[in-house]
Amino acid sequence: MDLDPRYLEVFFTVCQEGGFGRAATAMHRTQPAISYQIRMLERQLGTQLVERGQRRFLLTPEGKRLREFCERFFGEFGRLATSFAEGVPTSEEPLHIAAVSGFGRYVLFPLLSEPRFSGLRYSLRFPTVEEVFQSLETGRCDLGVVYVPRVSRLLRVEPLRREELVLIAPPGFEAPAQALQSVKAYESLPFVTYDECEYVFGRWFDVLFGKQPATLRDVCHFEELEEVLSTVALGRGVSVVPDHVAAQAVQQGRLKVLRPTRRRVTNAMYGVMRAGAAPHPGAERLIDALRERRASARAGTRRPR
Repeated sequence: MDLDPRYLEVFFTVCQEGGFGRAATAMHRTQPAISYQIRMLERQLGTQLVERGQRRFLLTPEGKRLREFCERFFGEFGRLATSFAEGVPTSEEPLHIAAVSGFGRYVLFPLLSEPRFSGLRYSLRFPTVEEVFQSLETGRCDLGVVYVPRVSRLLRVEPLRREELVLIAPPGFEAPAQALQSVKAYESLPFVTYDECEYVFGRWFDVLFGKQPATLRDVCHFEELEEVLSTVALGRGVSVVPDHVAAQAVQQGRLKVLRPTRRRVTNAMYGVMRAGAAPHPGAERLIDALRERRASARAGTRRPR
């Protein structure tokens, strides 16, 4: 089969832009030229890729399969081109990681700093959950770490560990234990919030109380969690964060954890990789190390018989 790979780029651009006209603008070509190249690709493949006669852009089942192939192909190609530009040998390509901030800063970075990973070249970014998935889809990262998995046959999802979500307060914070057992009491508390805290707060209230506060009084908002910890320690308010984020500050006595009930609120963290791509050896090693820690933590919490 004699295929022209240039047509794949045109087809993928049409998919990304959502139509022939927008693709023509993005590629600085005329719309008839784009339409002609898609027809030539369909002729070469012997199948229809785009639904004709529809008011909006729709792909046929075959078109969807080709779009998925293009996502993997151009993602891998972009990663390979980056490694060439950086002068990195194929056998020593850096591991590109995109992780949500709390887990990335307080779990992954300390782990990657251990001697066993001293020979690993890596980059570590802390984008939002949606940006993590976008980085995976476009091939800009090899391993993503998120707290909400996305079901897709294009993605491989690996459970990494569970974290506890805890309510933190300054050491001098005093409140009757019974008062904190009512969701209504939290409507008057000052909260320090941060980017993507909606999920953390929402899960904490849902598990403990089965509902959310009618309102939440946020006194400060930050992008990162370091400022949240410092602001809570200064007595400006309370917040809900993953336990590993506050562990050191609690140990130092700068913060304390409040547990309104005996029930613990836990949340799973997931490692995500592209299903169609060969796994990076560094990603596999990192996942294995996280599993070892999870197993050690479980063994440490078992009571001796």
